[in-house]
Amino acid sequence: MFQSPFATGADRDRFFNLRTHLQCAVSVMALFSAPDAWSQELDYGKYESLFGEPVTISATGKPERLSDSPILMDLITADDIKRSGARDIPTLVRRLAGVDLTHTSTASPQIGLGAYPQTIGSQVMVLVNGRQIYFDGFGDLFWSAIPVELPEIRQIEVIRGPESALYGFNAVDGVINIVTFDPVDDAVNSATARVGNHRRRDLSTTTTFPIGSGAGVRLTAAYDHAHDYGMTNGIAGRQPVSRNPDRRMASLNGGLTLDDGARVSLEASHVDISEREAAYAMSYDVRVVTDSVKLGYTNDSPIGRLTGSASYSQMNAPWLRTQFFGPSGLSDRSTVLQLSDLLKVDADDSLRFGIEGRHDTFSAGAMIPGTTSNTLGSGSMMWEHTFSPGFSLVNAARYDYSRLGHSGTMVTTGVSAIPDFDRSIEGFSTNSALLRRITDDDTLRLSFARGLQLPSIANYSPTGTVLRRGQNGYEGDNDGPATFFPQPAVIYDYQAGWDHQIRDWDAMGRVTYFHQMTMRHLGSPFAILNGAIVDRRRSPAGIVANGVTLSLRRQSVSGWTWGANYTYTDSNPHDHSSRTEQSPAHKVNASVGYGWDRWDADLFLQYASHARDTVIVIPRRRLRMVTATVGDTLTLSPRVGWHANDWLTIEASADNLWPYRDTLTQRQEATYLLSVKITY
Repeated sequence: MFQSPFATGADRDRFFNLRTHLQCAVSVMALFSAPDAWSQELDYGKYESLFGEPVTISATGKPERLSDSPILMDLITADDIKRSGARDIPTLVRRLAGVDLTHTSTASPQIGLGAYPQTIGSQVMVLVNGRQIYFDGFGDLFWSAIPVELPEIRQIEVIRGPESALYGFNAVDGVINIVTFDPVDDAVNSATARVGNHRRRDLSTTTTFPIGSGAGVRLTAAYDHAHDYGMTNGIAGRQPVSRNPDRRMASLNGGLTLDDGARVSLEASHVDISEREAAYAMSYDVRVVTDSVKLGYTNDSPIGRLTGSASYSQMNAPWLRTQFFGPSGLSDRSTVLQLSDLLKVDADDSLRFGIEGRHDTFSAGAMIPGTTSNTLGSGSMMWEHTFSPGFSLVNAARYDYSRLGHSGTMVTTGVSAIPDFDRSIEGFSTNSALLRRITDDDTLRLSFARGLQLPSIANYSPTGTVLRRGQNGYEGDNDGPATFFPQPAVIYDYQAGWDHQIRDWDAMGRVTYFHQMTMRHLGSPFAILNGAIVDRRRSPAGIVANGVTLSLRRQSVSGWTWGANYTYTDSNPHDHSSRTEQSPAHKVNASVGYGWDRWDADLFLQYASHARDTVIVIPRRRLRMVTATVGDTLTLSPRVGWHANDWLTIEASADNLWPYRDTLTQRQEATYLLSVKITY
């Protein structure tokens, strides 16, 4: 039996207050709808029908066939999602070449697209319709806090390597861009119920309301629950988990076409999650409540295609508890303004100019007295030139200027003083990509990038050391006060990719080679690189990585579909004497499926060679690292679906049929799921 998603009366009141606001927003959009207007937002369905393949606008700002994009990009389509058996985005992304997925708990995955592991702190930029999902105070994101359900997603674009000049300051390890269906052009109406072992129970519903011929609104609500499991004995001072993974989400997506053809969009969401995290043997339970709103505007004007957006998000962690300190609260606020202009200079040249302003504040009550802030300003330019059909070049550059500040009191350990936070930091990033279609079946792509990772508020935090043991904490291996203000991390990346269409098989093959140099690493609190704790008072040595990926895939709605990919990565840290922590050198993904009549079935296999992980132990109240090998992992994930009619689908699926560990602190058990989906 499903339990109520509202734990208390206060939770219920907040949810229904949000529903009232969403209903008001629908009414406002109905008042201003223009029945005779036409949309200038990209109609993905129209372009896909015209080109016969998926399209993208994220890299250059203009619609392009995926095969014409100079950027090496992998795409997960809505059809892929339907046949995946997955219940979350990280599971989908993991099946692509070159992706590392680790788990700090059952509900907290970490995705890496680069050369080294990162247990806490995201270096992958995650976007939902252009809005970055990122909490500056943590330098990280919570995947379960992303306000999107799988039926809403049109496609997921995944790009490996630094893309700072094209996407933004945090796109140093890669980009995951989640594109949802347009509520004006695409009606999504579905409800899904899912049950499984580990007391899994999920509910979600998505409904689209057309408003005339030029406006629409989509409302989505979801509730997820599971019983926590898999915490290993590697966690020091481990305690019973008091918060099982829970998630409550409600969102609104609206679009309105004005009389002049301009498009106005509105997105609003509320997410309330509870989960456990574990990092380097330190575990904590946390409840995170996020609220966000974004207003967008697009118009083809005499001076080019103007695109602007304003977004605000707030993250509150009203409850945070570890085995070392009691309940505390955190607060993160972000305001972002963006404006760009895409100009078609002539038949062969396009220019895009952009500016961005961002202001973040972070406070943590008794843990970090006062409020730390970070104000960012940036300017960017992109130039795309077409030499001939199938031969194009993209160049982009971006400048970022960040200003740090702190108000209120300062910690009493003498780590820093308020005047130390009155400083700024800046840097440049560049991207270049070349596409050359050699034959009708062969395409070559070459790219170079200088990525820039700016420190997050977490890197600047006045708690740059682990506090001395008293009532609330332990001290680290480095004694005494110190002041650490990191510089940007710079990553140089070179890639070459070759695509070949195998028409007899109706399949596409790809070979890529990458060479990446990380000159300096920016870790999050307690992050570990090359066997050393990154305590934010120093920037440890970087890493050089070389690798190759091979992939071959055939997609089909009916009949056989199959695919396989292989990734080899050779990572060499600058400091060879401390090489202890490693990602898997070899990774393999394979899938096979078949569709017939009202049935379809799929089988997914994942293999990763051994890795090395590090945990922290605390003998005599001093931090010490212990590194050990995490063995090879091999797991199967089957699914079978029955489409009873046009509106009812029943699916049985399983994940991790062979339980495994990808970190020392978390064991992934087998999960079995039964889903019922109604489309209306």
